[in-house]
Amino acid sequence: MKNEPSAGATLTRRRFELGNLILPLLRQAGVWGIGLAFWIFLWWGVVAAFGVSPDFLPTPWQVTDRLVWLTTHSIGEGMLWTHAGWSMLRFLSGFLFAAVFGIPLGLLMGHDRRVAYLVNPLFELFRNVPPIAWAPFSLLWFGASFGSQTFVIFTAAFPPMLMNAYYGIRMVDQDLINAARMLGAGPGTIVFRVGLPAATPIVAAGLRIGLANGWLALVGAEIIAGPGALTGLGYLILVGQQNLQATLAVGAMAMIGVIGASLDFAIRLLERVVKPLNWKSR
Repeated sequence: MKNEPSAGATLTRRRFELGNLILPLLRQAGVWGIGLAFWIFLWWGVVAAFGVSPDFLPTPWQVTDRLVWLTTHSIGEGMLWTHAGWSMLRFLSGFLFAAVFGIPLGLLMGHDRRVAYLVNPLFELFRNVPPIAWAPFSLLWFGASFGSQTFVIFTAAFPPMLMNAYYGIRMVDQDLINAARMLGAGPGTIVFRVGLPAATPIVAAGLRIGLANGWLALVGAEIIAGPGALTGLGYLILVGQQNLQATLAVGAMAMIGVIGASLDFAIRLLERVVKPLNWKSR
């Protein structure tokens, strides 16, 4: 009789597999950190060598000092973490709406040409309009509110998610889909139980592009589609620009970059974990 692996051996194997998934990303993060340190040092060197005024370009240490100060002092309606939290909430609302609508619709368009013929003309017009151009209409439709900012972020994140889901399911092996049909699978099962797992890498790439697009649209959404709001990293940039406080504006920009890079890292990690699980479940 074949010996079954013990619970301890199974746990060890799963930890080993998880380590193989995560360690490459951690190594990349380490290399990225070394590169970032180099550019920060170069930034400081240029400012120090040419005697650049802090009003024009502050040093990294001046920016860091300003951010530390903002963790205990308020600007607008809160301290640094309040502004970062509101920006994250606005971004996640638009990003999640884009994922909930964009991925299923893209899968359906890729599976059924009739849906593609119906949706594609409107989608082509929609995706070629810059997200910031929707800001005036979002103000008319939703007012100067959370909804207007969410909508602008949605317009930036939605197109790449739909397109990658569409092309992902179109590239699935047709024999796999035919086999599912022969076993009596309906359209919903074929799309979400067969097509989606096979298209996971391309769908995940769409999520990364949508994340980047939505995060880039965040500042414009907070400045243009949210007049009167006294929260958000975009608001801090606006205050820094209006009051000639370069340390505040650059510090908010640095926070936007760090949070955006962290979100992208999380998406990449999720992709590495989910992809093997999808293949094992098939």
